[in-house]
Amino acid sequence: QASYVRVGNPNLNPEKGKSADLGIRYYSANLKIISSIFFNSFDDLVTEIPGTFDGRSAFIKTNIGEARIYGLDIRADYNFYSDYVFYASASYIKGDDITSSGHLPEIPPMNGNLGIKFNLFDKLSADFSSTIFARQDKVAAGELTTPGYAIFNLSLNTNIIRLSAVDFRIFAGVENIFNTEYRNHLSTTRGYITTEPGRNFFITLNTKW
Repeated sequence: QASYVRVGNPNLNPEKGKSADLGIRYYSANLKIISSIFFNSFDDLVTEIPGTFDGRSAFIKTNIGEARIYGLDIRADYNFYSDYVFYASASYIKGDDITSSGHLPEIPPMNGNLGIKFNLFDKLSADFSSTIFARQDKVAAGELTTPGYAIFNLSLNTNIIRLSAVDFRIFAGVENIFNTEYRNHLSTTRGYITTEPGRNFFITLNTKW
């Protein structure tokens, strides 16, 4: 199928909502934890509903009615030995279409990161990480489900190098090391393009003066 059409709606009602957010932070010499729990309640929430427009598959801007979105985010960094830092994060979001007793569209699945950072020699830092997404099967009517996946990345960067009046850093690495085939749940509306990029090598130069 071809790419989806996104259709606006000039007759939409403005969204109305209430929100609450509770955050907890903890810091010690070797451990940092940042967390947040949130809850949002909406009336006339505007979202995109799958449908058709001029005979083509489309996502149409629509007032849902009553809905709620809630979840949590957490991040932890642990300096467990010398300059070795282990870090982890997790994010969970749930969207409920209360009016139709279903799920809201375009809600990402539970996901997170695991990684370790450390110094190499005196001028170089390394970061090895994984990005993990759970399966998303709590979807709105007409929305595609998405399998879970994990990808691994490695990056290296120099510390700041000063040359005359210019500071610069060099970044290099590889993304999706094992060339995993996967689909991002929020990128499932691109027609024939259904998977994300494979293995990617990069090198960049950052300058400041």
